[in-house]
Amino acid sequence: MKVREIILDFTSLLDVVMIILFFFVLYSSIDTENATEKAKAAEASYTEMQEQNEKEQIEWRQKADEEWERILSADANAGKNQQALSAYNDGKGISFNLHEVEKGDVWTLSVLSGNKRIGEISSDDSKELKDKLKEMVKKAGYAPDDVIISTLTFNGNDFGTEAAVPTVEKAIMSIQREYKNLYFTTINISK
Repeated sequence: MKVREIILDFTSLLDVVMIILFFFVLYSSIDTENATEKAKAAEASYTEMQEQNEKEQIEWRQKADEEWERILSADANAGKNQQALSAYNDGKGISFNLHEVEKGDVWTLSVLSGNKRIGEISSDDSKELKDKLKEMVKKAGYAPDDVIISTLTFNGNDFGTEAAVPTVEKAIMSIQREYKNLYFTTINISK
């Protein structure tokens, strides 16, 4: 019997392995690029979130500092506030009384300090209402740093006064920029 030699040819197998290895290397580099882009995007997002968080912390600290200053200021003004409340209880505050003169939009605002009438402002002076109100508060003897407790009274059944209330409230609020401790409430006496 003849012995045959068996020759194994791995050339085609080696070609297939090389092709598979080539595609593996090619696609892994594409995946690396995608992963790098995702990592850069995640890093940018994290940096943005961190900056936003730092900004919010700064804003929170500023608000906390402002609130702390307000509390300290309120505590420092406690004596003035108590005196103003006592004066108001004794009838020595400022009263703004809104009256309808005629049906429609003709009204009068009487300003009283305690029981003493300081002055009167008519609807004709509504463009100068802020300045007139400041003048009346000064006339009542109040300085910008005094604590002032006041009321704005009106009859809600009168159409003219009901319509004028927002205008008068806005004017009183505008003088609160100068008189920071001016407090007022609006009272509808029709109820």
